[in-house]
Amino acid sequence: MLTRYLFPHRYKRLGLALAAVALVLGLLEWYDLLHLPHLLAWLPSPIGNAELPDTLNGRQVRANHDLYAILLICGGLLAACSREKHEDEYIGQIRLESLLWAMYAYYALLLLAFVLVSGMPFFMVMMYAMFTPLLLFLARFHLVLLRGAKAALHEE
Repeated sequence: MLTRYLFPHRYKRLGLALAAVALVLGLLEWYDLLHLPHLLAWLPSPIGNAELPDTLNGRQVRANHDLYAILLICGGLLAACSREKHEDEYIGQIRLESLLWAMYAYYALLLLAFVLVSGMPFFMVMMYAMFTPLLLFLARFHLVLLRGAKAALHEE
């Protein structure tokens, strides 16, 4: 398989670590179980929402959720788009099937959200929905790889 657009394998662990840290910290802070100082307070926010102000010393600043989202996206992409140690046609096929499966699952969940959720809770669902395709792909891809490795061990 042509893997010209994949990152080297060494970035996979870094990506998984970044994504895991961002996911854990983001969820802890989202549910008010952790309070860290505003790490992106220095970064201007020219387009803000006056209805949801996040102020520090009287000026609007970025919340840490922005940082966690950036880390989750970058880490997830590094993990999802890194080569495996032994990249072959089988891995490529699993990668494509996992991507297709993740898209089907994502849009099925999104359709359910449109039917079952409305109002402000829908906004929360959309916040989670931004990361769902990437996380579904990672979960499915690694689950299929793990199953394949276990099946190969049992055959021997």
